[in-house]
Amino acid sequence: MSLPITGSAALLNLLAPYVPDDHINEVLSRRRGVGRPGEWSASQLYRVLLLLLLTPARSSNLLCQLLPEQRAWRRFAYLPNRRQLPGTRQLHEFRSRLTPLILRTINERMVTGLLEDWRQEQPCVGLMDATDLPAATSAFKKN
Repeated sequence: MSLPITGSAALLNLLAPYVPDDHINEVLSRRRGVGRPGEWSASQLYRVLLLLLLTPARSSNLLCQLLPEQRAWRRFAYLPNRRQLPGTRQLHEFRSRLTPLILRTINERMVTGLLEDWRQEQPCVGLMDATDLPAATSAFKKN
């Protein structure tokens, strides 16, 4: 099985059914309390964050700039309006709510859905890469 090119509409259409929207909305329920209710559901914001992994846009700022022009990306994230889109601040606030436990439960649900559709006669190879890469920082630089 070969996957379409990164960021293409074909890839996003292929992967869209495997994102467990109901589970995401259940795990990350909307905050209750003072203030206006959020404009976006948790699953919509999660899908926008997934676009950082599935498209060539590697930063939230670049993604927010490109999102109005990319109809397939908006369709993947269920964003109906080209003019009203989540901003970088909203993505940052949502990302701060994603704990490792929440991400693990969402990931387990997504992988379960992918494996259910996997044909048993289909060969597969799984590689784990645990390479530690040095950080690009000057904090530990000798003076």
